[in-house]
Amino acid sequence: MRFAPSVIPGLVVLVFPLLPLLQAEEGPTRSRLESQAALKAYGDLVGSWRGTGQPERGRVRGSWTESASWAWKLTKDSAALEVTIKKGKYLRSGILRPGAEPQSFQFDAILADGSERKFSGKANGKKALMLTADGQDEGVRRLTFTPLHDTRLLVKLEAQDSQNHTFHQLGEVGYTREGVAFAAGESGPVCIVTEGRGSMPVSYKGKTYYVCCSGCRDLFQENPEAVLAEAAERAKKKEKR
Repeated sequence: MRFAPSVIPGLVVLVFPLLPLLQAEEGPTRSRLESQAALKAYGDLVGSWRGTGQPERGRVRGSWTESASWAWKLTKDSAALEVTIKKGKYLRSGILRPGAEPQSFQFDAILADGSERKFSGKANGKKALMLTADGQDEGVRRLTFTPLHDTRLLVKLEAQDSQNHTFHQLGEVGYTREGVAFAAGESGPVCIVTEGRGSMPVSYKGKTYYVCCSGCRDLFQENPEAVLAEAAERAKKKEKR
């Protein structure tokens, strides 16, 4: 009887740590794929954009120029879209992630002054994404991303009055995609990871595939077999439809 306490704890140490490891082996992949699917509607943002900002649409005085680069930020257990903005008047960078509820999103932003601000909101049927920050901070309190088509994007930035809580526009940036976009109906390489516009070639076992950004490239190079298996599974599901 004196040996029972030492034996039982030993068994617990050996058995129970295995359970989280087994769960982690299966869970993260599903989490990344689900997040990736939730963000697919905004996958066309990936790429480089040149922007012209105005305090109000059609008002040239006070206008500015900036550029933005969107890319997938992927790990084995998460998916997000990351933007870096050069010479941004109001934003420096941000990460767009799906929220807890369907069609909800959150945007963790670094403002032009280096401060951090979290925005959240939902998309409407036309893909316009309106995200609002909590609190009473000055400056940008609401962002609206409106993808017009593959080559145009509008970003509206608004502040909020601290007394009556109404929003007023700080500015609007009209972005145009850099480079030549696909013409309507024109086919082109497809990203093996996200099915977006393939622009970078990657190779595995003597065969060339395409990815849309450095984030997808890094994920492919880390585990090409897993990426190809996911692509094959997507193809099977499409055949069954």
